Amino acid sequence: MRRWWLIAALAILVGAAATQAQDVQLLGYVRDDLELISQESLPTWSERWTGPVEAATILAWEAENGYARFVRDYNGDGVVDELDTIQLADELGRMLMATETTRGTTDVRLVLGLAQYVAGLYPDEFVLKIYDMGFPGELLASGLGAYSPTMVPGIILEVKPGDPNIAAYELEMDEAEGVIVGLHVREGENNQYLAGRSYLYALTSEGYTPVDFAWSQEDPWQSGAQGQVLQTVARMSDRMYVEYKGQWTEVEFMLALSPLREPPTPNETTLCPPNAIAYDVTESSTPYGRVKIEECVTREMIVGGPVLDTYTYTVTNINYLYGTCGICLFYIPNLAGFSTMNMTGPAFWMQHAGWGAWWWRAPVGSCGIQPGNSSVFSFTVIGPTADTWVTGGVAGCVPSVPTVAAVAPPISAVRTTGPGKPGEPDDGDEPGECPDLVIEIKSASCTYEGREFEVRVTATVTNIGDAPSASTFARLASTSGYDSDLIGALDPGETEDATFILNFTANQLPDCPLEITVEVDPYHTVEECDETNNEDEDSVYCPNCKVI
Repeated sequence: MRRWWLIAALAILVGAAATQAQDVQLLGYVRDDLELISQESLPTWSERWTGPVEAATILAWEAENGYARFVRDYNGDGVVDELDTIQLADELGRMLMATETTRGTTDVRLVLGLAQYVAGLYPDEFVLKIYDMGFPGELLASGLGAYSPTMVPGIILEVKPGDPNIAAYELEMDEAEGVIVGLHVREGENNQYLAGRSYLYALTSEGYTPVDFAWSQEDPWQSGAQGQVLQTVARMSDRMYVEYKGQWTEVEFMLALSPLREPPTPNETTLCPPNAIAYDVTESSTPYGRVKIEECVTREMIVGGPVLDTYTYTVTNINYLYGTCGICLFYIPNLAGFSTMNMTGPAFWMQHAGWGAWWWRAPVGSCGIQPGNSSVFSFTVIGPTADTWVTGGVAGCVPSVPTVAAVAPPISAVRTTGPGKPGEPDDGDEPGECPDLVIEIKSASCTYEGREFEVRVTATVTNIGDAPSASTFARLASTSGYDSDLIGALDPGETEDATFILNFTANQLPDCPLEITVEVDPYHTVEECDETNNEDEDSVYCPNCKVI
């Protein structure tokens, strides 16, 4: 049986613009705005400095997302940047984390040093979660006292049940926490520390989870002192292991720096300056409410350098509600492959320029942009560009523990404008014209062969609207399972057939008749004239089933 999320990946290959946010969201999580500093950034450092380096890395990320006091302007140049993060790591290593001592930065020194630093700047605002059941014993053996959650005034130290595991790593990343893992590289030596950066849902053919980390190993391909991204895989057996330098290496320790109170998504707007080269305002209806988008484009001409176009979006939630929360995902397609120079968004929202789109996602547990509120998103690309009508997307929030199903609230298409190549036509018509997709079952059957049942359904999708539709999916749903088929872009009046196949064994045979429902555009990636006419229903009898 085909899985719809696998077919979603195919949609990228065939240029299905409106389906891309669904695929992006299901691929996983990437935090690509971490500062990558190297253990060779200062001449006094060595490979022993991985602890303070990664502690400074997550503190710099927190600083960029609302906790600015974590990193100060050490060198007095008026800008807080990567150079100041290096100085922060040096301060942590020389003072709080005892990196230059004979024993160096242990798990205990890393935790206590980070806790003391955080509590001194933001008392009673953070919890430091520790995934290492042996931590209390290590603390006692170090001579630094017996474990207590309140042993460092102004911060909670919470030892989590169980040791590091992939599910915990994914959850902490999704909740926008600062994550550090410690790899047990060599017996008798301190752990090698890495800062969490990403994971993907789709496992490798061997069943491993793709992950990557901020790695303080010097990158020989970059000028100056520059850390790397360690792209690798993780697996679970007795505990979590990561492939490190060709060896399966035990993840002995993990911590997560977490605010005690989830910061709300800021309610903010911005003004489009008089010298802007474009300004567009649209309102879109979705199954969950209306969304307003103001788009502003400004251009900077750099003497002797590139043209830089900045696209800024003020997204206003007029009355959008998914469950009890607002908007937690926003994306703009990047089918032309523009190079991104900079991105901004609300504090702690994950942002990423890749997989054919610019996209932002709120942390798991957030309620996002509430009805009546607005948030501002922007990116800068190398131009010149042409302001072009595009179909973007918004989606609701995930209030619970994430799973592949839970992290994919339905994505609704929204109309706005975005960067296109000069001289190329827009990807669609201006607001007012719209596609309208309907689906009709043509045949449905159920057969039994080789100890397996097969349900086969054919349907026809028609665009009865007055504008072309982007590619999307058609889906079959029944009590015996699901199947999907990819539907290409359809001009007004054009049709395309869809075929669905479900296979199941005799012990999965349901009562008869087997009720089936087919639906086109089930994830609302196409903004249609009518969102209520996308389904058709039928029933089918299987051999030897119990008639009710």
